[in-house]
Amino acid sequence: MTEPRRDKKLSLLFLVLVTAVTLYLSFIIARPFLTPILTATLLAIAIYPLFLRLSRSMRNRSGAAILATVLVLIAIVLPTVLIVEKLANETTAVYAWLNEKQSLEGGWREYIGSVVDPPLQWVASRTGMSQEQLKRTALDRLQAVSTSLLNWAKSLAVNIGGTIVDTVIMLLTLFFLLRDGERIRQRIGSILPIEARRYQQLVDTISASITANIYGVLAVSVAQGTLGAIGYAIAGLPSVMLWGVATALFSMIPLAGAASVWVVASIYLLAIGSWGKAVFMLAWGAGVISTADNIVRPLVLSGRVKLHTLLIFFSLLGGVKAFGIIGLFTGPIIVSVAMALLNILEEERLEWERHFEAIKPRELHGDPGAGQFERIE
Repeated sequence: MTEPRRDKKLSLLFLVLVTAVTLYLSFIIARPFLTPILTATLLAIAIYPLFLRLSRSMRNRSGAAILATVLVLIAIVLPTVLIVEKLANETTAVYAWLNEKQSLEGGWREYIGSVVDPPLQWVASRTGMSQEQLKRTALDRLQAVSTSLLNWAKSLAVNIGGTIVDTVIMLLTLFFLLRDGERIRQRIGSILPIEARRYQQLVDTISASITANIYGVLAVSVAQGTLGAIGYAIAGLPSVMLWGVATALFSMIPLAGAASVWVVASIYLLAIGSWGKAVFMLAWGAGVISTADNIVRPLVLSGRVKLHTLLIFFSLLGGVKAFGIIGLFTGPIIVSVAMALLNILEEERLEWERHFEAIKPRELHGDPGAGQFERIE
């Protein structure tokens, strides 16, 4: 009797080791494509209600998955093409304007230096620091930023082929996740050693977290970018589209946020002597653009995800540091799941305590079955 049991344990240990090795090798194979796969997973969960409506209407899961994937492609590609075309035109105009200023002022560093001289002089008079030192530091930082932006633009041009491949992989993955998502979810639930109700609780938490974070981030980005563009147009800034898109993108970044754009716009207006417009831009940025986050995000979240503000802050920062730009979505999701698991553990602990409190009176009265373990339903 002992020998078969020993063989069973060895067999189970062997299976666990082989499974761990193959899972690790599978991770190595999938690692180059983790970003498009993760993006497709987030999108699949976010648009799954739309897919279900299409599936009920068409009575064909494959057709509904194809249509939903095409709609995602259109929603991503068309706005991107329009925005890139507009930004290209405005960037060309800005470049021509800088060239004109460069020829008039003896170089872009000299021109920028003349623009920032008034605010730097004010800072120097208040802090006691050397104006030349402040100017040199500001220009060096500007040089570093411009170099980084240039390298980023070059990398985008060089990696355009990789971007297309990643997009194709993302769309293919999205199609199969939509079509076979229910079977995948059930299969995972059958493998995990947890109760069905606990698994469903985790699935609901993950779905709510992904949906809330994706829609919340995108809604705030669109709102702040649009409000920013309106303010920049009123203030008479050149290349309003460029400023608006920059505001939308920076609104996704923790700490910096949209303020890093409208503050720069205010400083620019102040530097060129437009004091009234600079004051308006500051008031518009602080009172309208930045306030939009406090209004739009709660409306979108609608109580789906309940995380403390400090947890959201660190999940965003840590997510970006660990996963890059996709970490804006995965960071809060991971923390939300962790909090859900802690809640499940707390509920399990309370159930165990109630269970043992219930059997104590039976033990005192000498119930022979009181010491036996009872399964908690």
